[in-house]
Amino acid sequence: MKVLGFMTGTSLDGVDMAVLETDGETQVAFGPWAELPMPTATRDILEATIQAALKWPRGEAEPAIFDEARRAIVECHFQAASDFLERNSLSFADFDVLGVHGQTVLHERPKGGVKGRTVQLFDGQVFADLTGVPVVCDFRQADIEAGGEAAPLMPVYHQALVENAGLDLPLVVINLGGVANITMISDRGLVAMDTGPANGLMDQWMRQHGRGDFDHEGRMAATGKVHDNIVAQYMAHEFFNAAAPKSLDRYDFTLQAIEGLSFEDGLATLSAFTLQSLLAGIDLTGVKPKTVILAGGGRHNRHLVEQIKVALAPAEVRLAEDLNWRGGALEAEGFAYMAVRSLKGLPISFPGTTGVKMPLTGGRVSYPKARRQSLAG
Repeated sequence: MKVLGFMTGTSLDGVDMAVLETDGETQVAFGPWAELPMPTATRDILEATIQAALKWPRGEAEPAIFDEARRAIVECHFQAASDFLERNSLSFADFDVLGVHGQTVLHERPKGGVKGRTVQLFDGQVFADLTGVPVVCDFRQADIEAGGEAAPLMPVYHQALVENAGLDLPLVVINLGGVANITMISDRGLVAMDTGPANGLMDQWMRQHGRGDFDHEGRMAATGKVHDNIVAQYMAHEFFNAAAPKSLDRYDFTLQAIEGLSFEDGLATLSAFTLQSLLAGIDLTGVKPKTVILAGGGRHNRHLVEQIKVALAPAEVRLAEDLNWRGGALEAEGFAYMAVRSLKGLPISFPGTTGVKMPLTGGRVSYPKARRQSLAG
């Protein structure tokens, strides 16, 4: 099937899109991909929506701003996709299905026997009607309802890529997004988890100081001093005592602990925290990887990458591009892949990746009106 996948991360920086031809199992062939920036007005709405979501009590009606945000994110996706397709001489009619992650505005992991909550804002029906193509979205809800963490979901796609490349195991794929997560692939099967913040806190610190949206190649973090006592304070968070698998919300950690530091020291300390939390997650798997593959925006942070190489030696640390993977497209590809699996009823989450009791499919399918009418006829 020919699929267009979409991903918008918690950094709110843009819309990632990738074309994939796949059977949702072993066949994976790549088409064009791109990231288009998120309009400032859309980002402003989503930032306000996230603040409303963080204050939203369980059991109460969702905040009114959610509907405004859904409309904004659908429009943003439609405009980005239309531009992308025109540039690549494609049209929506070329696709069998669209796989859309939606915008995460809230994620609470299960705790004390209480199910978690996760919200990825989108309107699959409106998007299907706009594009004329079936849409699969809301990939996480089935898992959270079954008592799982609903994250991370990328491991099933990581495994397909690793198997296609014939790579030696054990191997870990590290995604350095707003939150860092890992997929450990070994003869024991799949083990995955969120490990802690990656780019999220560092990007927030940059914006708070009016120094841009991110630390280019980690250059400013490299000039700062690490405050080990603050790293230890961060690592004392209850999340790090929890068993795997486990998941995080971008906002589970704040900048409060570093507020008194200089700009450079704050970045250096946050980078060290990212590294220590990542190492703690890998240790928790009980597996020492031979190979480490870095994906996500943080793979461009040379300072952090060098720290990872030193800490995980003698494992070979490689960037996604070293394997001819598209590091910037990986998550959009993953949700394209999972859209096909959803249509086929194949699992996208597993006991070792989200803690769900048995392998579980997910994703909600919306068919365009014309398609629904023809099916009814």
